[in-house]
Amino acid sequence: MKRQAVILSGGFGTRLSHVVSDVPKPMAPIKNLPFLDYIIKTLRQQGFDSFVFLTGYKSECIENYFKNLKNAVFVKEETALGTGGAILNAFDKLSDDFFVINGDTFFDIDYSLLEDFGSDKPVSLALRYTNNIERYGFVEIDDNFKIKSFTEKGKLPEDRIDGYINGGIYYIRKQALKPFKDNFKGDFISLETQIFPELLKNKQLFALPLGGCFIDIGIPEDYYRAQDLIPDWTEKKSKPALFVDKDGTIIENTEYPHGKNFKIIPSTVDIVKSYAEKDYHIVMVTNQAGIAKNKFNSEQMKEGFEGIKEFYSSKGITFSDIEFCPYHKEGVIKEFSYDTILRKPNPGMILTACEKLRIDLKTSVMLGDNQKIDNIKLPYLKCIILGDN
Repeated sequence: MKRQAVILSGGFGTRLSHVVSDVPKPMAPIKNLPFLDYIIKTLRQQGFDSFVFLTGYKSECIENYFKNLKNAVFVKEETALGTGGAILNAFDKLSDDFFVINGDTFFDIDYSLLEDFGSDKPVSLALRYTNNIERYGFVEIDDNFKIKSFTEKGKLPEDRIDGYINGGIYYIRKQALKPFKDNFKGDFISLETQIFPELLKNKQLFALPLGGCFIDIGIPEDYYRAQDLIPDWTEKKSKPALFVDKDGTIIENTEYPHGKNFKIIPSTVDIVKSYAEKDYHIVMVTNQAGIAKNKFNSEQMKEGFEGIKEFYSSKGITFSDIEFCPYHKEGVIKEFSYDTILRKPNPGMILTACEKLRIDLKTSVMLGDNQKIDNIKLPYLKCIILGDN
């Protein structure tokens, strides 16, 4: 299927000016290649064959570098138009449906997941899970993945420790923007603060949590971190994962099991081994409310993890990652007494693992024993519940 990428690439890079000068922010060098080059390479790997660069400051840098890119179009804004204005300014160049991508943010998602999700929706956003919503603000969605609200940074409720943020990738049906185009007079319009709120009012805005390496090079600290992170990440092989529950799946579910006093469930070993032999990442994901409820401590929990790892290692199986959630809203230990997207059936642990490992979510599987807890709230993740017929 043909895919068009509309890339917002007119940023000045004001906060990077003392680190990188004389180029637009998306062209800031990462290990001797422009940041934007890594984005284009990952897009081409996923079948994108049409590119619309929305340029402004020092547009010639982008045009000269990508002049030989097949099916590339450059639309320059003569005055600052904002993210929304830049898109409307290029309206005649847009396909009936297209992706908008921030040129200064690297978010390595599977675009086909967002495309499938948004095929019957006006506008769909890619969301990223984070425990650092103070920097970004957060996006709240309902059980049908319709956006309920945007909360700006600085206005976060005290009971929030994590959430979904705007990942800077949007799948848009062109028709959804036509009313804005009809009223467009070449003025400054923000996609995020002017167009999205209008679409939200009309219940036309949806969002899908996705996982993958994420970095915004807008501040020097993250720009320096990107120097190794992005080149190393793009060299990793993408492969599926078996996400596997612990209590009731890997081990027998006694009350708040911890430490090395556990009983392995032999049938699960055989299932996990079959996936390991197919070169799946094996990732344990487990709710550990016993921490919040003061039934055991972190060291006892980790002792149990080590015991399980040792046993599975003796069977030739290695865990690529272990993710756990120590929080529970009914906890008695204050620092852990929060509701959180990390806790299953919410997908926080799954998405966190995806930032550490380059996981193909489309062919990944969640294995668990509890219908209510282990059916993860991701429409694209296959969930297998042991004992189901």
